[in-house]
Amino acid sequence: MKLKKAIKRIILIVALFIVILVIIMSSSPKNSVRARLLFSGRVTSALQCHPKENRVMTKAEKAPVWSIEKKYSYLDSSGSYYQQDFKIHQFVFLNYATPIPTSA
Repeated sequence: MKLKKAIKRIILIVALFIVILVIIMSSSPKNSVRARLLFSGRVTSALQCHPKENRVMTKAEKAPVWSIEKKYSYLDSSGSYYQQDFKIHQFVFLNYATPIPTSA
């Protein structure tokens, strides 16, 4: 009985930690790009990169676009383009980054 309560408590704490981490990582455009890299399996790139706003792409896309340095970019799963530019979508106060295809 006590073991079941302890397991439920641990699962609740882990779930709460994940939710808080996602909110923190989505609080700014820079962090949302890092979160996208982290969830794509690029842990070292997420920790080392310094995303910057790309004003030229922002005007072209008519939405905020943030870019990472070329050395941190990576090929997408199909291997057809590098993921270097990310379009930022905002929902209330949370940000979500989606990669924009660029030429390989």
